[in-house]
Amino acid sequence: MSMVLEKEKVTSSRLNVRLSPDVKARISRAAHILGQDLTEFTSSTLGRYADEIIDNNEQILLSESDYRFFISELEKPATKPSEYSKRATEDYCRIFKRN
Repeated sequence: MSMVLEKEKVTSSRLNVRLSPDVKARISRAAHILGQDLTEFTSSTLGRYADEIIDNNEQILLSESDYRFFISELEKPATKPSEYSKRATEDYCRIFKRN
């Protein structure tokens, strides 16, 4: 019985960047040090840096006292939202939920 393995279809996208000769030379040197070509180096470095930026901006870090306050507020019985809270929610939706 023979088994046929299908290769995954690899798709890629192109990114064109204009760099100063000095920046390109430094990038090329760094890629060479790591044994990568420019495409591998650029893709892996930009991908890691993008992940770091996204992670740093999607997390909220609280001090221990702020965390305790937050938890204590969550444990309180629910109340009707204030006018300020309603406006803040509307502003958030208007600014961040545009599609």
